[in-house]
Amino acid sequence: MGHESLTNLTLFLRLSEGTLVSMSSILSLLFSDNSHLTGEAFVKSRAPISGLFAENSFGFEQKVFGRHVYMETGQGQPLIFCHGLFGSFKNFAQVGQALSSQYRVIVPCMPMYDAPLAKCSVQELASYLGVFIEDLGLKNCILAGNSMGGGTVLIYAIQSPQNVDKLILFSSSGLSFIPMRGGAMKLKDFNYVKNLLSDIFYGSPELNENEVREIYDVMQDKPMLLRCLSFTRSTKKNFLHEQLKTLDHPSLIIWGAQDTVTPPFIAEEFKAHLKNSSLHFLENCGHVAPFEKPEECLKLIRHFLNPNEI
Repeated sequence: MGHESLTNLTLFLRLSEGTLVSMSSILSLLFSDNSHLTGEAFVKSRAPISGLFAENSFGFEQKVFGRHVYMETGQGQPLIFCHGLFGSFKNFAQVGQALSSQYRVIVPCMPMYDAPLAKCSVQELASYLGVFIEDLGLKNCILAGNSMGGGTVLIYAIQSPQNVDKLILFSSSGLSFIPMRGGAMKLKDFNYVKNLLSDIFYGSPELNENEVREIYDVMQDKPMLLRCLSFTRSTKKNFLHEQLKTLDHPSLIIWGAQDTVTPPFIAEEFKAHLKNSSLHFLENCGHVAPFEKPEECLKLIRHFLNPNEI
């Protein structure tokens, strides 16, 4: 068993203190996947934070292809949005709908909540994205990502630059550690989690009780919480400072001026390392700009993708 697996095992045992845990359950968490699940059970395991699946008013269609779950709308050049931890389709729904008249907008449900613990890292998410793009036969992609989703698209672009047209980053990982706030005990408090989310979103927009409950429930599940901790720990490793210098794709960087998860100085670092990039800060905005400020993001994205349009 490798060092990373041993570290994850230690974390799992700490979280499970006072609970009888069998060796088979530990090994299952470390190495197994959800290949035995089908239908709605598989969809729920991949996307426990459903966003607007049940009440989609943005014209997207939920699709399952092989071991992929994703939302899609529109036709044309592929425009892929990748969410981060505790994110979902909802983060990009309004922006994606508005762009669907010109692009094939796709939002994959990233395998953050059902992956084997040994594969819970941003690097593995990039590998998954590569499989997703290959399985769907997507070419000349515009890739957009928020938080760990941003780190995911950057690693893919570094590894497969020939299949990437442009990059859009919203408060991306890749140059900093993205922490898991609070401790296991604090995260048991529903109001603490609700206030935590308000801080991440800079207090706006307001999440309804069901949306908060979905994220809270994920945090109460020990295997899921351990996966989340493993993902956050992975952002400490393999910072992309030097690799970013190899990218010459046109890149749009959008950042919340009040982002406390990835502070604004990180955006300046991305601007310095991505040679063909532009940076825009949005006021009164936290860590999830396309959800918090969709109209402002849409205006910037449209100009970036079609600078000659009036």
